[in-house]
Amino acid sequence: MSSVNNLVKLSILLFAVTFVFGEMDASEESRIIGGQFAAPGQFPHQVSLQLNGRHHCGGSLISETMIVTAAHCTKGQNPGQMKAIVGTNDLGAGNGQTFNIAQFIIHPQYNPQSQDFDMSLIRLSSPVPMGGAVKTIQLADSDSNYEADTMAMISGFGAINQNLQLPNRLKFAQVQLWSRDYCNSQNIPGLTDRMVCAGHPSGQVSSCQGDSGGPLTVDGKLFGVVSWGFGCGAKGRPAMYTYVGALRSWIKQNANV
Repeated sequence: MSSVNNLVKLSILLFAVTFVFGEMDASEESRIIGGQFAAPGQFPHQVSLQLNGRHHCGGSLISETMIVTAAHCTKGQNPGQMKAIVGTNDLGAGNGQTFNIAQFIIHPQYNPQSQDFDMSLIRLSSPVPMGGAVKTIQLADSDSNYEADTMAMISGFGAINQNLQLPNRLKFAQVQLWSRDYCNSQNIPGLTDRMVCAGHPSGQVSSCQGDSGGPLTVDGKLFGVVSWGFGCGAKGRPAMYTYVGALRSWIKQNANV
């Protein structure tokens, strides 16, 4: 495992394992463990960001040329070495559309140590044709504020076991939004107004290593971006998501959406 100053890459976990988030080398990246397989076109906004030909992070398509992801997915990376795949629920099927990346726009206040403002925009080199299995997702409103226990959806590409067996198929799961007061009561340090926490009462459903940058959706809108956490599915330890509502004006200004 890398040093504590390194960043986390997350994926979805449906059973408890102990894990302290940190950036993994490309050979160690995982994807989703557990969950349900998504049907074709079920998550038409889902993006797989590929680094040197391997799945690296998730993302969400918000316009024909713009993707929202986590800042730690693009920080220190070369746009020329990363590609975006859209329009598929199976990376091994070869039926997705692949696009070159022109630019990373990392939030200027991003803090790699605290993961505050963990958001990045990706500008594609050419527009994505819309329709069928490819659609954009709307951003949550800047004042969106859901009650605790509201159900949210997480999705991403991932492993099916702790041995990191990779099916390359898109999976999804439901989690509950947790109140800020409850998250603070769990002694979670560094929680800011740019973060929301979500998990499962049993501790068996959470985001985890490998698919950072992927979507957390509520009512069909992009509410959060998978960011960081203390463990994978540990009871009382939710995953943390960058709050889209708090950064909506920055997204709209830089993405022209």
